[in-house]
Amino acid sequence: MKYLAITLISFFLFSCQHTGQKDTSNDNSSSLPPIGGSKDKHGCLVSAGYTWSKLKEECVRPWEGTITMNITDTSTNFETAAFVLIDSIKQKAELFIKEEDESVLLDSLAPHLYANKDYQLIEKDHCWSLIHEEVMLYEEKK
Repeated sequence: MKYLAITLISFFLFSCQHTGQKDTSNDNSSSLPPIGGSKDKHGCLVSAGYTWSKLKEECVRPWEGTITMNITDTSTNFETAAFVLIDSIKQKAELFIKEEDESVLLDSLAPHLYANKDYQLIEKDHCWSLIHEEVMLYEEKK
């Protein structure tokens, strides 16, 4: 009986040492890439199509909730669209175009005209056009 009591006490002592916490000594999950792919310098998930919006100050998908414009000359270019986001008070427009590494901000100069030193965004007959060096690059679908 004495040996049975010692055996049971030993069993309970050793079985209670497990705390239910995960042993992380050999856990190398921190070295694994994040699920879904890489992120840019702003934390936007690039592989899911997100990019940083200077106007919204958050990650956006340029094709969601923006004005879509088609490229006017498809003979030398595989890119087919550009996207424009206009702020709620219509003071700035943000361009998402393949010609630039990051989005481009334009200031409102007049109703239906946004521009900077390189680009002009003009609305005429309810359609937007993007002009660079007097050449229309993109035009909203009519």
